[in-house]
Amino acid sequence: MLACLLATAPVWAGDWKFTSGIALSERFSDNVDLAPNSQTDSDWITEITPRFSASRAGGRGKVAVDYSLQGLLYASESDQNDVRHNLNGQASLELAKDFFFLDAAARISHQLLSLADAGGLGDAVGSGNTTAVGSYSLSPYIKHRFGSAATVEARLTQDGVFIGDSSVSDTNSTRYQLNAVSGNYFSSLSWGANYSKSDTRNSGTSTSDNGSESASANARYRLSRKLGLLAQASMEKNDFTGASTSVGDYSSYGLGMFYTPSRRVSMDVLYNDSDNGSFISGKLTLNPTSRTSMAASMGERAYGRSYSLDLAHRTRKTNWSLRYSDDLTTSQQQYLNYSGVQNAYYCPISKTIEIVPYGKLPSDPVTCVFFRSSGPPSQAQLNQTYLSKNLIGTVGYSLRRNTWLLSLFDTRREYQSLVGGSDTTLGLQASWSLRPAAHTTFTLSGSVSRNEISGSPEREDDLWNLTLLATHQFLPKVSGSVEARHQQRKSNQVGGGYAENSVAARLNMSF
Repeated sequence: MLACLLATAPVWAGDWKFTSGIALSERFSDNVDLAPNSQTDSDWITEITPRFSASRAGGRGKVAVDYSLQGLLYASESDQNDVRHNLNGQASLELAKDFFFLDAAARISHQLLSLADAGGLGDAVGSGNTTAVGSYSLSPYIKHRFGSAATVEARLTQDGVFIGDSSVSDTNSTRYQLNAVSGNYFSSLSWGANYSKSDTRNSGTSTSDNGSESASANARYRLSRKLGLLAQASMEKNDFTGASTSVGDYSSYGLGMFYTPSRRVSMDVLYNDSDNGSFISGKLTLNPTSRTSMAASMGERAYGRSYSLDLAHRTRKTNWSLRYSDDLTTSQQQYLNYSGVQNAYYCPISKTIEIVPYGKLPSDPVTCVFFRSSGPPSQAQLNQTYLSKNLIGTVGYSLRRNTWLLSLFDTRREYQSLVGGSDTTLGLQASWSLRPAAHTTFTLSGSVSRNEISGSPEREDDLWNLTLLATHQFLPKVSGSVEARHQQRKSNQVGGGYAENSVAARLNMSF
C-alpha cells in the first residue's frame, strides 16, 4: 500500500492529517487465563498502546491508516508478555482520470481461536485463546463509460490472509470481476450483467485449493411510470474446501414484474425455475418517512433459500435497527472484512452507534457513551466453508442525561463438510449510561449469551458478564476511566466453566 501511495503522489490534492495518542491501563484479574475454578491464577496486566492515524483526501485519491502497537506486561506471568500490532489501512486512487483506479487495504488484528476454549471480552484476559491475523487486498480496475449506452468495469483483486498459531490455513486468492450496466440511452429498458471468478490457494496440507465462478444478468422494461417487466438469469459453480455435494453447480432463470407507485415504495416479484425446482423471489423497499427505511429480499442460492433485511427507524429520542444476512463463506474471507476488536459508542446527539478501534475515542468523546466491546464471539476459526446466518437488532433511547441500549444477536454457522456440524451464538446485551456532569459518564452494562457447538457430545456454554464503567474527560484530548467487572461461563463439559473478577484504570491521551 505504501509503495502505491508513494508512486502515485501526483494524484493528491489537499493536506495530510496526522493524529497520534497513547492509552495506558492497569488491570488486576483474579483469573487471568480464564481457567477452571481449581486452576485460577491472579495477575496485574500493564497495557501501553501508542497509536497513529494518517489520512488524506482530495484530487484523485484518498487514504486512511490507523495503527496501534499494544504492549502487554504481566507482573507474575512474564512469559505471557506480548506485543500486538493492530492496523486498519485503506486507499482508493484514480491513477488515470476517469479510467484506471486502484483500491488497497491492509489489516492486522487478533482473533478468537476456538469457541470451546475460554474467550475474553476484548482485552488481555484470556489472551491464550487468540491469535494474530493479517490480511491484504490489492484491486486495480478499469471503468469506462460508453456514452449514455453503458458503463463497464473490469477488476482484478489479489488478496491474502495470514494466520498465526492456528491450524487454519493461510490463503492467497485471485479474483476476476466484469460488470456492465446500462445508461439512460434506453429510456424504457435498463439492464445489468456481471461475471466473477475466484481461485484460492491454501497453505495447509490437509486443505485443498478451492474456487468459484458465477454469472448473472437482469433486465427491466418499463410499461408505464409505475409498472414494468423483469427478467433474470444466473449460474454458480462452486468448488469449496470441505463442501458437501449439495453446494455445487446451480442455475436459475425467472420472469416477473416491478411496481413503483412512488419514490417511497418499490417492489419486485419474480417466478423462477432452477436446478432445485421453482421458487418465488423478490425485494421490497420502503421509505415511508425521512426517518424510516426498510429493504428486504428473498431468493435462492446454491445452498438454498436466501434472505436479507435492513430496517432502520429513528425518532427524537430513539434509534432502532434490525439486520439479517446469510452467505456462503470461510473464516479467511471473513477476516478480509474484519478490522479487529472494536468498541461501540452510542452518540445521543446524532442518535447513531459509532464503532471505533479499541483504544481510540469516538467523534464526540464528551456526549458519546460506551456501549460494548464488539469483539468477534462468532469468529472462531474453521478450516472449511460454512453458511453464515447473522441477525442483530439494536434499540437506543436517550432522555436528558440518561441513555439506554439493548441489542440482540444471533449468529449461526452451518458447516458444509461431508460430516456437517454447526455452531450458534445467541445473546442479549444491555447498558444504561448516566451523565451527571458535562464531562463524566457512568455506564452499567451486561450481556448473556449461549454458545452451542454440535458434535459428539454436543457442547453448550452459557456466558454472562456485568461491568460498571466510569469515564471522565479531563481535557479535550485527555480522558480516563475506571472499570469493575465480573464474567462467568457455565458449561455442560467438565472443566469448561470459569469465573473472573477484574478492576482496571485507563488513561487516553491524544496529540
